[in-house]
Amino acid sequence: MKSPKGWRRLAIFVATILMLEVVSAIQYYYTHNLLEDELERQVMMELHIKNLILLRTMNSAEQTLEDNLWDIQRNLQHPDSMFEITRRLVLDREKVKGVCMAFMPDYYPEKGRLFEPYAYEVGDSVKVEQLGGKGGHDYTTHPAFQWVVEHRVQTWSDPYEYESEAGVQSLTSFSYPLFDKDGNLAAVCALDLSLSWLGDVLNARQTHNSSFCLFLTPGGKLAAGPTKVNKTLQDQIVAIINDSTEQNELIEKSGIFMKSFYDKEKDDDAYIYYMKMSQEPYWQVALVCYDKDVYGKVTGMRLRISLLMLLGFLLLGYLIIRHLHSLLRLQEVNMEKERIGSELRIARDIQKQMLPETFPPFPERHDIDIYGSLVPAKEVGGDLFDFFISDELLFFCIGDVSGKGIPSSMVMAQTHSLFRVMTARESQPAKIVQAINMVLCEGNESNMFVTFFLGILDLKTGHLRYCNAGHDQPFLLCNDAVPEPLPALPNIPLGIFSDFKYEQQEATFASGTTIFLYTDGLTEAKNMQRKLFGMERITNALNPTLSCQQLLEGMTAAVHHFVKGAEQSDDLTMLAIRFMKP
Repeated sequence: MKSPKGWRRLAIFVATILMLEVVSAIQYYYTHNLLEDELERQVMMELHIKNLILLRTMNSAEQTLEDNLWDIQRNLQHPDSMFEITRRLVLDREKVKGVCMAFMPDYYPEKGRLFEPYAYEVGDSVKVEQLGGKGGHDYTTHPAFQWVVEHRVQTWSDPYEYESEAGVQSLTSFSYPLFDKDGNLAAVCALDLSLSWLGDVLNARQTHNSSFCLFLTPGGKLAAGPTKVNKTLQDQIVAIINDSTEQNELIEKSGIFMKSFYDKEKDDDAYIYYMKMSQEPYWQVALVCYDKDVYGKVTGMRLRISLLMLLGFLLLGYLIIRHLHSLLRLQEVNMEKERIGSELRIARDIQKQMLPETFPPFPERHDIDIYGSLVPAKEVGGDLFDFFISDELLFFCIGDVSGKGIPSSMVMAQTHSLFRVMTARESQPAKIVQAINMVLCEGNESNMFVTFFLGILDLKTGHLRYCNAGHDQPFLLCNDAVPEPLPALPNIPLGIFSDFKYEQQEATFASGTTIFLYTDGLTEAKNMQRKLFGMERITNALNPTLSCQQLLEGMTAAVHHFVKGAEQSDDLTMLAIRFMKP
């Protein structure tokens, strides 16, 4: 029979093992929750990226048709020219597999009642033919034709299978009304966009090995999916999404929904995250993740931690019991610090990659000199600047989000993405700013706003069109003249009123003119006596004879000399652009 001392030791041993198991379970719970939060953030980013890629592809198809409308309208009096135009439209875009122009009945009496030039890919060539009335084909009965004729606006069709000489293809059609010079509807133009590439291309890179994406129409019909996933499973997922009796969960008012189901083949729980596109054709993007792929390593980690903790008990004995509570608290604090630190590092790297980093950005050009810099006050910032050249037009912007830290950086990333997306389709600054403002106003419950300046400089003429949204006026430096502010209407910052009408302005740059843009982190830089850097010091530091890089480096040096080691209170962003007419 064991002595009381032996029983006491055994009781301590058993109690410690139970305590270790409880500690392990707590660690598993917190780790699981951290992974779940991280998964939702990854899913939100993935779905928005897939959404953006899909929108860009479809917008590209729409732009193809809109860019050629002038040519079609110019040649309406020559019906036979429509064959060559449709052929050229197919050749203009890789994913456009067919183009047809279904003219209104009897529009060309000499061609008969139905006239429908149609061009489509066959191998490496493009075949053109007249489909109207061929084999009894009457396009006036087609729903898309009737819808466009009735509403006089563009539309996207649901995906469909089409069998031609090129074989069976998965397509979606973009139908667009064509009006003649008198404003009468002449025809319905349609582009057939291939979807066969969609499933595999947008599934090429996934966060987890077993994750995959599906694309559904607004009505819940499967549009595209990866070839690696069998059709039965895809149909099952589509049925779950469309089942209104299934419970779903809205993630943080982001427009993303989640449903779960059990996959018998993989013997694993799965999660379906899905959202609807923000504009026509309003398809749904769904991302499927599996429990073992996301959380599988946590279980193994839990076992290893339990064994290590038990070994530590055997080695340290009674000391573990005395210090267990403090160790657990320390471990939780360290895990939280590591998580926050890791997230901030990732956010800082992502934010840095979004902005221009290579200077000079256009070494082959001699008509433009550009240099920019951004120094955040915290790990991540709310300032932004960007620029690019398209069709001899320099698009550039600078902005400052209200507040600091992670919330501002998220709004900054959204504003930067909107600048890139909107400028791909529009070249009027006021319209671009108006569109960005409408998006930022949606769901802006935190009442954050963005001061923003956008300009478009014609590199052939030096003509500048610009729109200011509550941002500080840029400075113009012309040869040896005193720097002067660029006349700019204040308007209001972005994200406040969605119906505000922004006004744009114009100016013409002489050769050698430099425009200097900055955020209020420059004017409000403070020294140890809490004095501001101010406008006077800015104008004194502006030297029109310097290059853009020298100009910004000189301004930075002036700020550092002024603050003399005082803590930076706001993000500091500057952008200089010099126009040198050839």
